[in-house]
Amino acid sequence: MDRLVIPEPTNEVMVRVEPGRQARGELTLRNAMHTMPVAFRLQPAVRGRFAVRPHTGILAPLAAVTVEVLYLGSSAPEPPSGGGGGAGSGSVGGSQRRGGEDSFLLHSVVAPGAAVKEPVTALDSVNPEWFSARRKQVFVDSGIRASFVGASVAARLVAAGAVEALRDVLDRSEPEWRSADAADESGRTLLDLAVGLGRADIVQVLLEYGADADKPSRGRTPLETAAASGECLIAELLLANGATPAGSDALHAAAAAGHDDVLKLLLAKPPASPASSSSASFSCSSFTSIDAAGRDGKTPLRLAAEAGRRDAVRALLAAGARADARCGADGATALHAAARRGDEVVARLLLAHGAAGTAAVRDAAGKTAFEVAAEEGHGGRIMDSLGLGEAILAAARKGEARSVRRAADGGASVEARDAHGWTPLMRAAFKGRADTARDLIDRGADVNAADADGYTALHCAAEAGRADVVDILLKNGANAKATTAKGRTAAEVAAAAGKSKVVRLLEKAGGMGMRKDGSEKASPAVAKGGSMDRRRRGRKGSMGGSIRFGGGKEGFEAAAAVSVGWSH
Repeated sequence: MDRLVIPEPTNEVMVRVEPGRQARGELTLRNAMHTMPVAFRLQPAVRGRFAVRPHTGILAPLAAVTVEVLYLGSSAPEPPSGGGGGAGSGSVGGSQRRGGEDSFLLHSVVAPGAAVKEPVTALDSVNPEWFSARRKQVFVDSGIRASFVGASVAARLVAAGAVEALRDVLDRSEPEWRSADAADESGRTLLDLAVGLGRADIVQVLLEYGADADKPSRGRTPLETAAASGECLIAELLLANGATPAGSDALHAAAAAGHDDVLKLLLAKPPASPASSSSASFSCSSFTSIDAAGRDGKTPLRLAAEAGRRDAVRALLAAGARADARCGADGATALHAAARRGDEVVARLLLAHGAAGTAAVRDAAGKTAFEVAAEEGHGGRIMDSLGLGEAILAAARKGEARSVRRAADGGASVEARDAHGWTPLMRAAFKGRADTARDLIDRGADVNAADADGYTALHCAAEAGRADVVDILLKNGANAKATTAKGRTAAEVAAAAGKSKVVRLLEKAGGMGMRKDGSEKASPAVAKGGSMDRRRRGRKGSMGGSIRFGGGKEGFEAAAAVSVGWSH
């Protein structure tokens, strides 16, 4: 027999080191003798590094005792150099440590006739002389060692880049510890540490061992950290393992830092679920995450504009970001941000994607982007650019075709929007500017663009009775069956306004609209000679009232107020 006492389950003590807790482990010692009591003494090789409780005792035949091993160091052990993972005497996660400073000596001796105070064992009651070298029957086991596991150890291994040693620690950790999600003394999770170091290999290991890809660390998700530092590969790993951009500021971080590869990766993800916003002024709620406000209340587009990240601005606009969204405590837009910087390139990008001009959108202080640029002392081309959006809108309303062409040639977008969401084509249509409408269409204006209420240029022209513009729009692909948010077609809008000529045009184009069951609605009755049919006929108007044609009056009578009354 080479030993009297057997360590269980192995000769390794797993010492768990966690922030804010006493580092400790346990080891079971069992008497291998069937008939004789055995005395033991367990001592650390380096005094002061560990404490053992109890460190001595007498074991009854085949009895066992669990001893507690306390690590007395003030911090987690230093990780091994080179990041190895082999087993050995004294280890961090099983890796060899010099000098055997984490090893223990187990002395045992047969103690015939020794008093056992308890049925199993008598603790701390052994005469030290029993284990002296003069007693030949003393057995010495020097193979017991401590291995360190836990969050503090894993954090040091992550910082040192010791991948295999980290695997070893995670392998040895109990599943209920969730070591892959652990945090260091400062509260940073292992995943956040690895992302911050740009270690995709360590990120992969932690994810393999069940780390939560969305778990925040010090207020930021791992995906936000990856986006802010431009770690595209790590961002891909996180997304592939369940990280979700929605609800985080990852898109905002990538936009502000100008990390275009990460930004495009995030933009390729499906949009977030629709969410309603608070009723606070200038809130940036959106039906997609691309326009969601971050923690500072700003959209990704505004952050990119503030930082002058032109490629990021292009990518966000191409993905559908609203160029005129007001956000932040100051209620400013991305155009205001570009104006404050004097960034003419970003200003032109925004104007080309529908950002309103100088008078259309004001911040919480009542200032336009033009006024902000002037206040900051910027002149020249930035001022010209900021005036283009309003210039083309004003020219379209007035029917000044030459001014429209000049503004468009200067960079103004034919899809610019005013404060009411109207495009130049809508303004021209409402005012009956046929030549201007034709010129805008030739320059690519969307004939079916709608404002927030669902009104298109065709609705605008129909309500104002602009038959020539209606004809131009229909010939250029305008959808005669398009309905407003309240379900009204252009023909119904024209009928409500008494524009019989327009009604006939739209009726020929099939613009009666559709019922919910898929059948066509009854077309507005128009009598020969241009007057409305005098027979009493009724149908529901958009406001829920009945529109009656005929009766004792010429024309028609609307029982509900249906005229929009725009003054664009």
